[in-house]
Amino acid sequence: MSGKWEVAGKSKKVPISKKAAKKQKKEQPPVATEEEMGESYAFSNPLKESKNIYNLMKDESSDQDQDRKQDNKENLITKPRVSGKLRPKKKGSPVAQVKKAEREVLLEQIEEVDVSDMKSLIGDVKKRFPNHPRVWLKDIQSYFHMKVTLRESDSGLMMYESTYPYNMVETELQDFMSGIFKEIPDNVMIGFYTELLDGLARDVRNGACAYHHRILLQCMSHSCPKTVHSKEVTDKLQHLITDSVSRTKECVALLWCLQMIPRNRLDTKLKVWFTWMLPILQTRKTERPVQDYILNCLNNVVSEIAESNEAIELGPSDFFGYFDLVFSPNSNLFPHVQVVLMEMLEIVKCFAFSSNPDKRLRSFFPSLLIRSQQCGAKQKTVVLKYLLECLQQDAQCWLLWQQMFGKHLNNSVTLLEHIHDNWNIVVKTVNRTAFKQTLNYLMVTLAPSTGKTKVKENQRRALELCSDMIHAIGSPLKGALKLALLVMIVVSAATFSTTSKSSDLSRHHEQDRYTPTSCNMKLSFSLRNCQGVR
Repeated sequence: MSGKWEVAGKSKKVPISKKAAKKQKKEQPPVATEEEMGESYAFSNPLKESKNIYNLMKDESSDQDQDRKQDNKENLITKPRVSGKLRPKKKGSPVAQVKKAEREVLLEQIEEVDVSDMKSLIGDVKKRFPNHPRVWLKDIQSYFHMKVTLRESDSGLMMYESTYPYNMVETELQDFMSGIFKEIPDNVMIGFYTELLDGLARDVRNGACAYHHRILLQCMSHSCPKTVHSKEVTDKLQHLITDSVSRTKECVALLWCLQMIPRNRLDTKLKVWFTWMLPILQTRKTERPVQDYILNCLNNVVSEIAESNEAIELGPSDFFGYFDLVFSPNSNLFPHVQVVLMEMLEIVKCFAFSSNPDKRLRSFFPSLLIRSQQCGAKQKTVVLKYLLECLQQDAQCWLLWQQMFGKHLNNSVTLLEHIHDNWNIVVKTVNRTAFKQTLNYLMVTLAPSTGKTKVKENQRRALELCSDMIHAIGSPLKGALKLALLVMIVVSAATFSTTSKSSDLSRHHEQDRYTPTSCNMKLSFSLRNCQGVR
């Protein structure tokens, strides 16, 4: 390199001499003509299109429309009518076809589970590990996992009966597994049950087969109910459901496990729904399949209760959790789910109110009175209707109203206005004595103290309503006294008239008795006077 600065850039073109240019021109190959290239020339130099793509497509579509119209006209003229007898029969619904096919495949796989093989397998394991029942359970699980490999199409199994797929297993195999489960201690069975729950959630999440988990879970629920009802199992199940709310299939599969807890007790089934499934509807992560599944579970429980005619008691906490969800304007419910829940509100109310209403409604009255003020028009109508039912059937509710009147004046005014507006109906159904006592108590409570001149608007309105209804209802005792006094006056007047008539008649009889003697005396005196004159 030289000591001078050098600039990096494009190199200058070296001028070519005339002799070099002539030499390059001679070396270049000659260009072929159109005749010499033949077909290759046509591909390398295509002709220009006479029309653009839009015009070509428009022309083709118009030609197709004309052809279609002409075909339709010909079909209308020449197409014969097909009678109803010749029409092909409709095939079954795709859901029914899937259900039938899945049941058949599962039955084939379960039939491959040989009872004798399982007995020999578990017998050998017992001999080798007599004090390790966990190993026995693992071998049973592995055996079913090897034989049953079908993936379920519905994670909630809503297409099938409640005992599916356990009812597909042979009775001998059911008895054998139940016998083994009963031999094992409860703590081991609880641990195995929680492992099955984890395996079910994992396999459903990954799209693997989960039927072998379901069969073992159902068998344990039938043979070991204490295991299913244990606190460890219920806490584990609730934890899994809470974590899987956003994963639809996994959540539905775990909700399916909840239905095995109550077995055949309807009151426990309803309690399970209100304890575990209702809170899931209140969360904001639930998808539509989860809400539909929960709604179907409630429909199934209600239909079973209706068929059995069993008396069901529902507590205030469960009832008002359902009640608030139905009327909540900010709930995450899908519209069709909220409509169905609203339609079933009366059924849920019957579960809460129908059993011993004269003693149980007092536990619902305070919460209903609190909800009567700040709510929508539809909810207020329902609340006031339920409040009247409480007052009509449980006398203790009148005393509760008196105790709550001071702190809940606005709510009480709303209830008083409702009673005043429906007076002709209410006065015939409520206990008048308790009603009158309550009104008098409210009047005394609302009366302004000495030295107070200002009265609040709600107090003034309550005073007006109470005084008006007291005047309208009257007093049953005063009414009876007035009636008795009227009867006494009528009876005394009747007796007085009869006595006066009898005295008049006696006087007439006395006059008739003494009148003839006086006449005879007068006649004899006149005869004597005549004789003296003579």
